Amino acid sequence: MKKGTREQNIKRIIDMEDRIVKCNRCQELTQCIRRPSLGKGDLQPQLLMVFECDNKFTKNREAVLELRSMLIKHLNTEKIYYTFMDRCQPKACAVKENTNCFMSNKLIDKEYNCLLTNQKCEGIPIKPSVDVLMNCLPYLMEEIEILRPDYVILFGTRVGEYVLKSCGVFDLAEVNTNFHYNGSHYIICVDETKFTEESAIKIKSLL
Repeated sequence: MKKGTREQNIKRIIDMEDRIVKCNRCQELTQCIRRPSLGKGDLQPQLLMVFECDNKFTKNREAVLELRSMLIKHLNTEKIYYTFMDRCQPKACAVKENTNCFMSNKLIDKEYNCLLTNQKCEGIPIKPSVDVLMNCLPYLMEEIEILRPDYVILFGTRVGEYVLKSCGVFDLAEVNTNFHYNGSHYIICVDETKFTEESAIKIKSLL
């Protein structure tokens, strides 16, 4: 399958994002978020970065730009897109756990106030479960299929493990390993919080 034009990619990504926004596979999670985490960047990318979820690091614009700059410097491309394996960051919430709540609609307003307490959401971000990731994974694989980048950087072995298996590769997911699938070169690297200049140099050596 050939790479799509920018216009084709935009249309297909918008269609996919509409389905993600309407997704209700994990209703307990969607009640406590305003909007799922969606991809950003060049829509004809040479390089696609995959983070496990939208976390403290990825919400820090300066940190993401610094990581991106290292990849631009060593991989010689500015056509970069980044996305997430998990779209709805799970939260540990004592209020919700201790409340008999039968509502199926949103429990958080536009100002991120909890409708159960009328105060700012105090949910603590936690790692996504296996079930959550399995519900989200088809969207990630569809996104990669739409954009068809030359390189896919998988941040962390957990992302590597799930994506490898989705590609039919059942080898152990290890940092600084790579494989080819459907025209793209996949590289597993350290997670984003541990990424350094040396990490970018190592990725270049694997290409």
